Amino acid sequence: MAEEVREAKQDNRTMKRILLMINCIILAIGASGGPLISRLYFLHGGNRVWLSSFLQAAGFPIILLPLFISFFIRSRQITSSFDSSKVKMVTMKLPLFVFSAIIGVIIALDIMCFFAALFSLVGMIANNDFKVIPREAKHFRLGETAYYVVLIGIAIIWQMNYLGAIGVVFCASSLFSGVCVSLMVPIIEILAIIFYKEKFTAEKGVSLILSIWGFVSYFYGEYKQAKKMKKNQVPTNEFPQNHSTSNL
Repeated sequence: MAEEVREAKQDNRTMKRILLMINCIILAIGASGGPLISRLYFLHGGNRVWLSSFLQAAGFPIILLPLFISFFIRSRQITSSFDSSKVKMVTMKLPLFVFSAIIGVIIALDIMCFFAALFSLVGMIANNDFKVIPREAKHFRLGETAYYVVLIGIAIIWQMNYLGAIGVVFCASSLFSGVCVSLMVPIIEILAIIFYKEKFTAEKGVSLILSIWGFVSYFYGEYKQAKKMKKNQVPTNEFPQNHSTSNL
């Protein structure tokens, strides 16, 4: 029984690490790619500030895509099953499912993103951005098709940033999520130097050093804390031994 519990804990720990790595990758792509693709829009002829801010917040329905994929896979399992009564679309009771769905929708919409998108939409209407978008697309230096691809990319990649940050918070901690986001700041500047031929200034160098310092300090602190906890932990195999000696 103890072996099964230990194996279950080990499996959970391994799965948690895998999920953490996946969310870190998503966060890295979103946190570095979001500002870069937004900069690409402005460098090649785009100048709609309200449109750019709207796209950064209005892509939240993209997060619902994994739910639709899960629904599709679950429905395929039902249709391919010989006894469909044994396969349920929802594996929880109805009240719990309803409350979970409500909480999930609130989290997915993200009240801050919703109001940010709404506020930016009002700014776009006041600034007549919807009338200017077709004309701006025709004069975009990379081409009209590339213009709309960049706009779609802005919406998707920024949502990867938010999704990855939330995932890291749940898999690790908000502190680690903040450390990862801060580490992305100088990486963005380095990527801008590589792709956009920007100059590497002294401020960027200081930012890079401080971010790496904070990143290394976090892992060093986690290592010391884990080592201290392991040192203070009492081995389980000592308990039966002490119990047997007391009976003698």
